[in-house]
Amino acid sequence: MKRVSFFASATSAIFLIAAVMVSVSTASASITLPKVALLPCSAGGGAYCIESVSVTPSGAKAIKLSWVATGSSGAVSANSSNVVAGKEFPGRWTAEGAFATENYDGLYVEAQAVNEYVPWLMLDAKPTYSPGDKVSLAAIPANTTTPVNLNSDSLISVKLRISDFKVGVTYGIATEATVEVQPGFFEIAGYPVKVPQARNNKDCTGNSGVSSAVVTQFQSILVPSNDPLGFSFEGGSGKIYVGSNGICKLSTPVWNSTTKSLSYKASAPRFAPDGKTVNTGFYYATISAADALALWGLAKVEDAASALVVSVRTTEGGSAAATKTVAVKNGKIIIQVFGFEFPDPMLDISLNPSFDVMASSKSADSNMSATATVRTTASPKPKASPKPTTISCLKGNVLKKVTGVKPTCPTGYKKR
Repeated sequence: MKRVSFFASATSAIFLIAAVMVSVSTASASITLPKVALLPCSAGGGAYCIESVSVTPSGAKAIKLSWVATGSSGAVSANSSNVVAGKEFPGRWTAEGAFATENYDGLYVEAQAVNEYVPWLMLDAKPTYSPGDKVSLAAIPANTTTPVNLNSDSLISVKLRISDFKVGVTYGIATEATVEVQPGFFEIAGYPVKVPQARNNKDCTGNSGVSSAVVTQFQSILVPSNDPLGFSFEGGSGKIYVGSNGICKLSTPVWNSTTKSLSYKASAPRFAPDGKTVNTGFYYATISAADALALWGLAKVEDAASALVVSVRTTEGGSAAATKTVAVKNGKIIIQVFGFEFPDPMLDISLNPSFDVMASSKSADSNMSATATVRTTASPKPKASPKPTTISCLKGNVLKKVTGVKPTCPTGYKKR
């Protein structure tokens, strides 16, 4: 498995990334991504494009959004308070009723290479504001580079056409996220989360960093498996997702084959904008059954709660106290950790030393045998042989008994 890390400092809603390659800086890329942001497929996006976007408001059905280019009329939000126009966008994804209660009227899904050094795809869903049909970032009045909050109760789903890009891992800023990977396509769905923003790199480290704002966002990064600068391991399905609300020092998960540990780091300024409240964070991860088998030899995902140990490590001064849960849903392991303090927590997911992988594997095999359906063809039931019966036949004073399968009386005799 290649390890690739980079430093991310976010001054607004986006990742500002400077790549620092580890051990693979001289490798040549196999994947060439477009130099510009991906277009909607319906607008001639080509091999890499945005196939669809939808939102699912709380308690409602999914609403499929349509692409509306800037300058064209589209759905409007009913609430224009506390919002101003920021950076202009080429268009937005919107639909009637989808943002009726929000102070934004659509989403601009910016999907593009994270930078010129690595062939990774970054996806960032930004709220839009379109007075006069000119699409812009829906920004807060105090700072036109800071977006208004996305609705954290509204599920966002984005499907991309990704050509020959094979996903190795996905990570970013979302919770309850799920990923679906098919040849040539990738889809992610999840809920936006509150993210402490950093003014500069210094705010991301130490115990005195103060965030400039706390903004509810939805962002992800796709790392390929079919590139030297990617992330891969034998047997990987590309369906691992790890997320957090720590936007600094993001990196791909790191696998230690010796300790059987998968680690993920994401940090944020220690304090909220008031300079007093300590920012707390969360980690959310989903791991498919195929990946659990490849990483830990876990034959039954149902054993995850006892087979895996989830821990949080922090630098001096940070609190690792957190609530941790390991569950299984739809054949995937779901790990949630929340309540720890920033700035520098690291999540470790490792195999419990006391867990017997071999016994679990045998149990899985046994269960498969016990529950297997065996189809047999029943042999025809043999027909019973007819039984003979005896009747009495009378002619005058002469009585005869006749025995047979279907006995009849002789000529001149009557059955008695």
